[in-house]
Amino acid sequence: MGTWKDALLHLLLPRACVACRGDLPFGDDGPLCGPCAEALPPPPEPACARCAAALGARRDFCGACAGRLFACRLIRARAAHRGPAASLVHAFKFRGLPSAAREAGRLMAQDLPRLPELSGFDALVPVPLHPGRRRERGYNQAELLAREVGATSGLPVLDLLRRPRHAAPSWRLDRGRRRAELAGAYAAKEEAAEASEGKRLLLIDDVCATATTLEECALALRRCGAADAAGFVFARAGRFS
Repeated sequence: MGTWKDALLHLLLPRACVACRGDLPFGDDGPLCGPCAEALPPPPEPACARCAAALGARRDFCGACAGRLFACRLIRARAAHRGPAASLVHAFKFRGLPSAAREAGRLMAQDLPRLPELSGFDALVPVPLHPGRRRERGYNQAELLAREVGATSGLPVLDLLRRPRHAAPSWRLDRGRRRAELAGAYAAKEEAAEASEGKRLLLIDDVCATATTLEECALALRRCGAADAAGFVFARAGRFS
């Protein structure tokens, strides 16, 4: 129950849903209102375990991915990157609202039980930001997501990766330029070899469009001896949504 000061502040400066911009009820800190939270667009199902392309039959992989070897073996998402999901991402990436990232992480944690293919992992590994980008934003949104998933799943969050090379924002690049820009952009920290050896590691990130970032991070972990690597993101973007 809020105090009269809280009620007065809400009256003067009501909180707004980051998606529809409607006023949130008193006592509701959001960042999404109830209707927008319920309207999160689901990822395509059934979907390829790697690229999320829709499958017409009961298969694990689409024709383009079947038989190929990937460092990041499979990728799953909580939502498609549109509507309220895109608004939530925009809030924590461009509006400086870490509470939106924590909400996205809670939504991912709630969704984890319906994804048996993501069970059996030993730890969560957030995708890192370049130090300059982290200082600019004030936080790494992937870390906030991972903490929420870890709090529910009981899995430890391991800070094993670094991004030594700055790159242009990936959303501005097409598929080919993104792969070229991100090649070698991620590396394992010195302590990663001991922490990764023989472990099944689940990478956590906010948005996946082409899977290039997750693949580069998984390659770094595999080189350190990780037995398995997969990805769990809040939203799938691009042609997969």
